[in-house]
Amino acid sequence: MNKQIVPSLVAVLLLVGGIWFLASGSRPMPEVTFNLVDGRILHSSELKGKSVLVNFWSVSCEVCLRDIPTLNRLQEELSDHDLVVIGVAMPHDPPPAVISTMEQIKPSYAVALDVQGEINRAFGGVQVTPTNLLIGPDGNINYSERGPLDEIRVRATLLTFQG
Repeated sequence: MNKQIVPSLVAVLLLVGGIWFLASGSRPMPEVTFNLVDGRILHSSELKGKSVLVNFWSVSCEVCLRDIPTLNRLQEELSDHDLVVIGVAMPHDPPPAVISTMEQIKPSYAVALDVQGEINRAFGGVQVTPTNLLIGPDGNINYSERGPLDEIRVRATLLTFQG
């Protein structure tokens, strides 16, 4: 009997996963304004035609801080392929703590403050850090994940945008 349950369970999980992937890939990137820690302002409309990796993180999240070198690498290695990485600090993070952390780490990608939680709400109310969303050049969210950044999966997804 167990031999029949396992394949059925696997099939159901694959079906649910496929539906989730297709559903999550059809959402457009919301219209938002990123207020960057360096004082610049970036509007999502300026990112049309580019691949964008949005990383929701927190200064108190150890996994988030461990992901920063990977985010740096992606930004540095793939900027010539129109990838833009944007870190978004969670609304509960005090701006002085975010700015201090960024001054110490000096990431190679843009980092935005989200003091009022407007960016967070626009992306559906992110609750877990880190949360990563990959937006294709078509403006649609094509990949999302919670937890540590899966660099291989991000790179593989980016390859699908070149087709």
